[in-house]
Amino acid sequence: MAENNSSFDKKDAENTSKMRKVASSYTSGWRYAEYAFQYGVSIVLCTLGGYWLDNWLETGNTFLIIGVLFGSVAGFINLYRAVTYKKKATGENGK
Repeated sequence: MAENNSSFDKKDAENTSKMRKVASSYTSGWRYAEYAFQYGVSIVLCTLGGYWLDNWLETGNTFLIIGVLFGSVAGFINLYRAVTYKKKATGENGK
């Protein structure tokens, strides 16, 4: 009987498969963290823009409130598009 002296065993193949699953889960997790970061940044930037306009035009808090609302809506639309695009790209139907 001949011994199998290969350096790549079945155990190594299973470990590689497990590592790929873990790596893909981290990749998808970071993708969703990126979406959340973009949502927050859009709100902050629009709020700062509204604050700057209020100070420049001396209008009170009008543009600040508009900036917060605009940033929230724009960030949510961006988040919605990103999540639905991922579903379309992977062929998931939500079930």
